[in-house]
Amino acid sequence: MCERQLRPALMLALLLSLTTATALAADWQPVGERPLVPANADLAYAEGTSQRQSDDQRVVARLAFFHSRAFRLAVVDLESINPETKKLIDAAFRAAGMPAGINGGFFHPDGQPLGLVIADGQRINRLERAKLLSGVLYSDAGGNYLERYAAFRDHAGIDALLQSGPYLVEHGRAVRGLRSAPAARRSFAATDWRGHWLLGATRNSISLADLADCLATAGCLTDWPVERAINLDGGSSTGFFFADGPGGKAVVMPPLKTVRNLLGIVPR
Repeated sequence: MCERQLRPALMLALLLSLTTATALAADWQPVGERPLVPANADLAYAEGTSQRQSDDQRVVARLAFFHSRAFRLAVVDLESINPETKKLIDAAFRAAGMPAGINGGFFHPDGQPLGLVIADGQRINRLERAKLLSGVLYSDAGGNYLERYAAFRDHAGIDALLQSGPYLVEHGRAVRGLRSAPAARRSFAATDWRGHWLLGATRNSISLADLADCLATAGCLTDWPVERAINLDGGSSTGFFFADGPGGKAVVMPPLKTVRNLLGIVPR
């Protein structure tokens, strides 16, 4: 095949690939009457279910919505608290004064975290360059942030930080090249980059690629468009907590094993 013939063929293949990706994303639809979260809500809980029409694959998730004007991200280092408390994430979240949160970042078998962790301003480990740790989720006096590792600039004044990955959604689109297998429970954070955030955990097993497509589809799990989202340590580490007030009844989905850290929110 000559070069003139090759270029149109490559362009056609690229166009078909983009069309297929768009169709897959549009294939996701919310199931039933999804509870709407008021746009001006500072904190809200919802359960979301979305289904892909082509094969009935579902994402069933517990979701904690919050606004950055009222809450900032915070990290709990479980190695620094009472051994009995760290076994129960609801007790750990309540002890830290956090109304909502999920399990945190990745860690080695000996409990040493992968990548940089900052909890209450205290630094644990260091920034690491790895394909898995492609994003940095953090908060400082200016607000809450989710950035690519390459764009992150370390600085004083960071109260909480987790290095994790992979990125799921970027610039409103599902990241290409994510694994379509295996399926596992997932923990994730997402934002519209305009103050709206959510911390979520799936109750069913799902691939990273499918979760990314679902999050990038408007109206599936959020009432606002997801501009960027990142994966945290899922699988048997997946956990979720939401409490309606300090003494209120809590929604708890405990991890199947003890994790190293937790990601939650505290009032500003």
